[in-house]
Amino acid sequence: MSLSIRGLAVATITWCVAALAVTGVAAGGASASTRLADSRPSWATPAALRAPVADSEIVHARVYLPWRDAAGLAAVTRAVSTPGSASFGRYLTPEQFRSRFSPTTGDVADVSDWLRGAGLRIVDVPTDRQYVAVEGTVRDASRAFDTTLATYDALGRVMRAPTSAPAVPASLVGKVSAIVGLDDGADAIPAASPPDEAPNGTTPGKVADPGVGFRSGTPCSTSWGEKTVTLPTAVDGSTTKPLAPCGYTPAQVRGLYGLGSGDTGAGQTVAFVGANASPTIVSDVTQYSRLHNLPDPQISQIVPPGIYQHPTTPKNDPGAFFGEQTLDAEAIHTTAPAAKILYVASSNANQDFDRSVKAIVDKHLAPIISISYGFGGESVPQGFVNSLNGIFAQAVATGIGIFVSSGDNGDELTTLGKTSVDFYANTPNVTAVGGTSAAIVAGAGGSVFGTGGRPAAASASSSTAGGGIYGIDDPANPVNQPGWTRAFEVGWQTGFTSATGTLAPLPTGATPPTSARYTFTGSLDPAGPTFSGGGGGGISTVFPQPSYQKGITDGARDGSSGATGTTGRALPDISALADPNTGFLVGQTQKFTDGSYYDEYRIGGTSLAAPLMAGMAAVANQKAGRDLGFLNPRIYAAYQQKTASLYDVDEADLTSAAEYGSTPSVFRVNFTDGESAVGGRQYSLRTLELPTQSLQSTRGYDTATGVGSPRDSSFLSVLGTVTPLPYTPDRKSPKVP
Repeated sequence: MSLSIRGLAVATITWCVAALAVTGVAAGGASASTRLADSRPSWATPAALRAPVADSEIVHARVYLPWRDAAGLAAVTRAVSTPGSASFGRYLTPEQFRSRFSPTTGDVADVSDWLRGAGLRIVDVPTDRQYVAVEGTVRDASRAFDTTLATYDALGRVMRAPTSAPAVPASLVGKVSAIVGLDDGADAIPAASPPDEAPNGTTPGKVADPGVGFRSGTPCSTSWGEKTVTLPTAVDGSTTKPLAPCGYTPAQVRGLYGLGSGDTGAGQTVAFVGANASPTIVSDVTQYSRLHNLPDPQISQIVPPGIYQHPTTPKNDPGAFFGEQTLDAEAIHTTAPAAKILYVASSNANQDFDRSVKAIVDKHLAPIISISYGFGGESVPQGFVNSLNGIFAQAVATGIGIFVSSGDNGDELTTLGKTSVDFYANTPNVTAVGGTSAAIVAGAGGSVFGTGGRPAAASASSSTAGGGIYGIDDPANPVNQPGWTRAFEVGWQTGFTSATGTLAPLPTGATPPTSARYTFTGSLDPAGPTFSGGGGGGISTVFPQPSYQKGITDGARDGSSGATGTTGRALPDISALADPNTGFLVGQTQKFTDGSYYDEYRIGGTSLAAPLMAGMAAVANQKAGRDLGFLNPRIYAAYQQKTASLYDVDEADLTSAAEYGSTPSVFRVNFTDGESAVGGRQYSLRTLELPTQSLQSTRGYDTATGVGSPRDSSFLSVLGTVTPLPYTPDRKSPKVP
């Protein structure tokens, strides 16, 4: 996500670079202070310093207080997760957690008094008192924390950060653990940002505007290989390639993972977080459900205190995030159609996500949380990392399972210049969900349900009108009925090869082509495929190898350093459908050139994989008859004890006629204008698992797909019956709270 800088062109700002290094008064006017080195990002170097930030710019920050008795919290986490312990599975209630570990009211009062005295406004203190959220101007924040805020050129962007580590009064040493929000370099990037997918517009001030309209290009396949293209020359041993799917339907995804009519997540609530809140989310998911044979959704939305108090800016376009919210809701509803869905909003995609996650964990609003956002790499201020991991540890202790997208930039080499895993997924207290490319074909699996009523009448301009393209929006069409299964899954690491030429036969105008066989005349880029997106994975340099991975991930290796899985936490833990080239059909109100209305398109990213897995976790809880909490000790136990319940994603040993060659790929058609064929078509070949990437699916555990993906619903039953592996939080690393 690109960042725009406000206020730098104001003529009254005349500071020179040298002045930025000068600190102000002691913290909050105190006579003595202590600096928090872990609350300043490592990329804010003197060489990267650019310019001051306007004094009038608004800052939103959280001042974190440490949990009381951190050793006791680690012991509780171990006890509730370890078979044989008297506390195994006996999770703390929110009240019990607060009583044992929350900061005292006196400490919170002391911190609040300091912040108010420095001119900042208190906007929120959660019930567990883990932080004090404040807002104020840059001038106020600089005075409060005895630092100066400036912009830096780093990681290919322009980002705000303090020029020195923020300070707290000496009287508060030990009462403040981190200050979060002074820098904006840790902007969370939605994992659903697939290349060549829906574009984002910027419409400041129009909070409820839909996102910019996008449709999948045609021709496209209604299932894997349903339509094919003949190329002029062979690629990976075959001149025939399948056309990219139009977008897999709920029935097809349920067939992919063998979910039967009883696998619904009944009695469960799955929460997810995101930026802003779509005003059409309920009507969109309801329409989607009625078109694709799902029951009407049970959706509720919560805006935590203090979130909606700020104007929309070019940094924060609400409509650009409505698609992410819609994708998450429809993915959860697909794998857990009877579960309740709770959305907790943040006002933007910056560091406010900790507040949304905290709102769920603090009050135990749901036993399952899906997070489709993450930070590129691990260069996040350690104070923020420790604070967020503290929330995740709280979730483990109180019986909440958190599922986090592993990222969409593969091993991050092309974005960061070195391989890296991403934060939040790297923390040992969450389940990191990686991505696969999937071939779904006719078979015996899948299930559908009675709907809550007839779909609403579609706009005449919508691609869903009259049953939709190729009938995919007709509830009676086979794509919306049982009868689907997996041909194969491989790790998602897309290779993009442009194609220049013509496709035939094609009708004129916007009419969708209906032939099953096409011929491409032209050429493919002789340079071959370049990396254009993939599931994140690798070895963390921040967190050590957790106990539940020992003996399983030891052989995994980092792509740059060659470090093994014994040196750090390996990612991902498990994987699910993510590749936008074999992606998921999503329905959403969008803004097209001829108006705003409900339409559908194909999308992917590990922000599809995470909510799909979160929904399946709800089914696992349903089958077990109890909340299973943090699932990693059970996932790795299933890998050791019930291997057959997992599908070993293993492109290296894949032999299937459905590959159409030695390495599977799809021929993809995009509309040039994103809306219709009238504006022209663009062509490309997308290799599903690019062999040159360091993340490759192999036999057994791998850093491309983890332990694999659920073979079928038997895996969800196994999660409740296996003996979990012990989880002992590692206290040896100074970077782990």
